[in-house]
Amino acid sequence: MTGGSFLFKRIMRPIDFPEANMTFSKPVSMDDSECLPLRVYAGTDASGNPYINSVWQPSREDIEAINQGRPVVLTILGTGMPPVSLFTYDEKGNSNEG
Repeated sequence: MTGGSFLFKRIMRPIDFPEANMTFSKPVSMDDSECLPLRVYAGTDASGNPYINSVWQPSREDIEAINQGRPVVLTILGTGMPPVSLFTYDEKGNSNEG
């Protein structure tokens, strides 16, 4: 697995979504080939914990890989790992995070 410079032609793309209420801009040190603005929903859960959701659209290649049982890779640039979760929505738009 590699980090560093990212090529965007074959990765999941962040997408805008109706609930998005904020945008993270790319760092000034990066160009569009390395990073894109990210639309997110920033909220607070029932326990008062802040969270941020972003939504990503898998490519056809991603869907084929997932259907074959291959894993999804999450890359965080930096030296720490914040708590994260990955989940999908069902056909009614409800979270499948269990």
